[in-house]
This record gives sequence, C-alpha cells and structure tokens, in this order.
Amino acid sequence: RTENEIIGVVMPQAMQPWEYNIAPCYSKSTAEKISKKHTQEFQNVFKNLDTYKKTLDAGVPLEQAKRTLPFVHNEQKGLLAIDQRPPKGGVQLRLYIYPQEQTRMIRLTSIGDKQSQQKDIKIGHQFIQTL
Repeated sequence: RTENEIIGVVMPQAMQPWEYNIAPCYSKSTAEKISKKHTQEFQNVFKNLDTYKKTLDAGVPLEQAKRTLPFVHNEQKGLLAIDQRPPKGGVQLRLYIYPQEQTRMIRLTSIGDKQSQQKDIKIGHQFIQTL
C-alpha cells in the first residue's frame, strides 16, 4: 500500500483531457472551401481552438477561460465563437463551438465569416436544443 492509502489521503485522479467532436450540423464542405480560400485565417482560428482546449485541459474552468481568452466570444445558450486576428486584407473567421463540461467534449457546430454569422449562431443554438 502507498503512504497516502495508509494515512487515508485520497488524491484526485488526473482530469480527463477535453476532446473534439464534430457536430452533425458542422458542414465539412463549407470548412473545406474556407480552408482553401482563406488558408491563413483558417489555420489561425484552429490554433486558437487548440489554445482554448489546452487552457481547459490545464484545469481552467469554462467561465474563466471564456472571460480571459481574448479570441473567445459568448454567443448565448452555451455557444461560443473562436475567432482570429486576420492578416492584412484578410477575413474575420469564426468557429462556433459548444463545450460540454459533463462529457468534456468540445463540439464544433459551424465555421464562417461575418456574412454567415447570424446563420451560424442559429445553427449552433438549434444543435444545442437537440442535446
């Protein structure tokens, strides 16, 4: 038996890392078009998503991560938008996600630009209602 078992100390198990999940509403064809047309912006938004995941994996609570990371925006009902700083002349992309604390799952719901923003938010909200 370990020393901790002998003295009755229960050490918390390591937290499970968060995982990505592509929601059924996420359009892979739209993502592919955007990645080809706006390669740098697409890569940047996914780098920011990775930073968000690493922040959660480090144990930072969802609410705190949302408030402290400048590229995370609250879109109500649990939906978040991850954006990026576009290069000069570039496009502002937003990746919409729904992090579920119970399952430690980051669900990707849609990706788009300013023109598709309202539609993307609506898609995310509709998806969340189905869960």
